[in-house]
Amino acid sequence: MTDPGARTPRQVVENHLAAVLGGDPAAMAADYAADAVLVRHDATYDGAAVIAEYFTSVPQRLGGGAVVFGERRDAGDDSVSVRWRIEGGPGDGTSGCDTFTVAGGFIVHQTVALDDVDF
Repeated sequence: MTDPGARTPRQVVENHLAAVLGGDPAAMAADYAADAVLVRHDATYDGAAVIAEYFTSVPQRLGGGAVVFGERRDAGDDSVSVRWRIEGGPGDGTSGCDTFTVAGGFIVHQTVALDDVDF
C-alpha cells in the first residue's frame, strides 16, 4: 500500500471525488485528517468523525441526482479547487466550487462555496 503522505494534493482530491461519485460515505470521509475542518455554506464540521457523519447524509440529499465535477485548479502548493454541479434529483442545478487544502496526504480543510441555493 502507498504511504498516504506521499500522495500529492491533486491525488488526494481526485481520490475524494471518486468516492463522492461512488456514493460511499465512508470512502468520502477517508481522505480527511483527524483534525480536518469542512466549511459548507452556513455550517462548519470539525474533525474527521463529524465530517464522516455529515457524509452519511449526502446520498439521501442527492435523491438520485448526480454530482458532475468540472475543472480542477491547483490553488497553490497544497490546495486544489474543483467546480461542480448537481444534475437531477431535488438539487438539480445546484453548483459551486470546493477548495481543498491538503497536508501529509490528507484533506485538512475544505471550503464549499455555493453559487446559489444549497441542495
